[in-house]
Amino acid sequence: MTESNTTKPTDTSSDPLSLHNSDTPGLSLVNFKLEGHNYGQWSRSMHLSLSAKNKLGFVDGSVKTPSSDDSKFPLWQRCNDMVLSWILHSLHSDIASSVLYAKTAAAVWTDLRDRFSQSNDSRIYQIRQEIVECRQGQQTISIYYTKLKALWDELASYQEPFFCDCEGMKNLAEREEKERVMQFLMGLNDTYSTVRGSILMMNPLPDTRKVHGLVLQHERQVEVTSRNDSLITPHAMQISRSSVAGSSQPRKSLKCTYCDGDGHTKERCYFIIGFGFPVGHKWHGKNVKPRNQRYNPTAHNVELHQSPATHTDTAKTTTANGPTFTTEEYNELLDMLRNKKGNIQPLAHATGRGYEEDDWPGQAF
Repeated sequence: MTESNTTKPTDTSSDPLSLHNSDTPGLSLVNFKLEGHNYGQWSRSMHLSLSAKNKLGFVDGSVKTPSSDDSKFPLWQRCNDMVLSWILHSLHSDIASSVLYAKTAAAVWTDLRDRFSQSNDSRIYQIRQEIVECRQGQQTISIYYTKLKALWDELASYQEPFFCDCEGMKNLAEREEKERVMQFLMGLNDTYSTVRGSILMMNPLPDTRKVHGLVLQHERQVEVTSRNDSLITPHAMQISRSSVAGSSQPRKSLKCTYCDGDGHTKERCYFIIGFGFPVGHKWHGKNVKPRNQRYNPTAHNVELHQSPATHTDTAKTTTANGPTFTTEEYNELLDMLRNKKGNIQPLAHATGRGYEEDDWPGQAF
């Protein structure tokens, strides 16, 4: 029985000169570019990304450059170019053009730090000033708290940590946390004065995370109440309009079945109600019939049918609604008029007084 020689795979994940299959020159390690004023955020983000890639030694100088005749020089050159490409892709185009011809990633990193890094004291002063001037304004609670917390964290990064577990350090940490709570509450809008007063009355005072949660819960309750009010108000108006529309019809749609007038019903028609037209109306106290029930005294066109087969001397001509005359009576009337005036005034065009439009009482209410 022969033993097979098996070779264990070598773990190269801890070797800074190794590259993963996902490592490409066009890879973006951060989601924003260095523009000069944001060097602190950019430097911190790149530091974390390079450390995760195990390539931080190429920028801080911990990975030394081997000699050109060393067998590891090609590996170092490949990794150095990869890190240099990642840095260039994270820079603004104007800044990237100024370091494009640098040979090592460490040289580019040092150049950027010397150009854009502020002294700690200047930046600490600037951060503290931004914290004092920070107000909620038109921002939501979450955005306001996130902005303030970013300033707190950046300020803490410039301070050397204390490695001590004594009681005095605990009191100092509690005092700093209490100061942050006060800064957060001071920047809130006046609409949060109620919840702010409730928080200040708590003993002991909660930390910033709990205070943020309490204020955020209050903000959401106010939003729910406002949303419900906005939904109830149009609904109530709609119900009010519906009830009004159901209780009274528009006047234009009303029609009186007695006088054939518009704008009122038979029950409110002045022609039939007991007290008639109001005082001051020209038809007040008069017995007037509506237009559709009046006698129409317009001229009656008298039409004589001279056909011997259908008329005799006693045949009568009629009109639709007027009085009737015989042919003999009609001829006598013509003779009387001829003898009196010397000309003929045809009765066919004779009219009596009718009711004009201005005599119509109109729609009475």
